[in-house]
Amino acid sequence: MSTPTLPPTDQADAGRRKWLRVLLAVSLTLNLLVFGLVIGAKWGDHRNQGFEPRGPNRAAIRDLGFAPLAGALDRSDRREIGKTLRDRSGSFADNRKALEAEFQSMLSALRAEPFDPDVLLSTMNQQSERLRQRGELARTVLVDRIGKMTMSERLEFADRIEKSVRKRAP
Repeated sequence: MSTPTLPPTDQADAGRRKWLRVLLAVSLTLNLLVFGLVIGAKWGDHRNQGFEPRGPNRAAIRDLGFAPLAGALDRSDRREIGKTLRDRSGSFADNRKALEAEFQSMLSALRAEPFDPDVLLSTMNQQSERLRQRGELARTVLVDRIGKMTMSERLEFADRIEKSVRKRAP
């Protein structure tokens, strides 16, 4: 017995539903990742990492993948890097407003009928570009700060990074 074929419009709807399910799965995954980062940052054990638990400057560095480097920086370096990042890319509140606006755009794109994948992709690209730019700025600021260290300070910094990484290794 052969399986019945759907009329062309039903096949297009089925394809659109499958595409929407994939997008929703990706969106859910991204949301859970962000939620996990927020929860981990809020309730993680930071006692041995050299960070101030409530310091405003540590999150911008750590969340961009610089945890071993940020942990090895001394307090004044972390503060200076955080201040420079805020001066050059805006406060956390400013960035959060932009991310919330992009999130609302994503929700609107998902709810739109007809669904336009290009609109959703454009919103996701804006979010990726914002994170890329912030990461690039953080790397530049970090390297500038390290460049101001003396040779002995850089050697101590390298030793602290190595110690931190070894502690985390299984």
